[in-house]
Amino acid sequence: MDITATEHGIVRLFAIETAQSFDHSSLTHALGIEILDPEQVDIITVSDLDELGLEGYLALGIGIEPDEIEAMRPQISALKGDVALVRSAAFGGKATTLTPRAPLHWIASFGETPLDTTAPPITTSSASGTISSPAPKQRPTNNRVLLWVLTAFAIIVLTTISMFIRITP
Repeated sequence: MDITATEHGIVRLFAIETAQSFDHSSLTHALGIEILDPEQVDIITVSDLDELGLEGYLALGIGIEPDEIEAMRPQISALKGDVALVRSAAFGGKATTLTPRAPLHWIASFGETPLDTTAPPITTSSASGTISSPAPKQRPTNNRVLLWVLTAFAIIVLTTISMFIRITP
């Protein structure tokens, strides 16, 4: 099973046919690969899904089209025990060849439905107009700088004169 580096939006369903504990490292080994992003993999006990069931999880939790699920309903309904759902993103954008071996059994590959992130424009009065950037900080004017320099100079001169007066008898 070849995965291209540019593949995205595909979810692979595997049955896990073992009574032993099965974790992400076991899944990585059973797929015949070295690296698998655990954030992009779901290992599920089918009986834990209660009324939702695996079909509901695939549709509502993963975003797979109901038509695709319907086409695989007999195979999905027959699944008991644990299953693994592996998204394309689990391979880190690298071309990979999967060689599933026991206790994994490939069931199907599904296409995820992309989320619709479009929204109508906001038409309220508070949303109209433009946002202006904050006014730049006012830099000190040359007159202000000159005043500070003259004040500092005057203090230095007065301090020097007062020290000179104390020294002379």
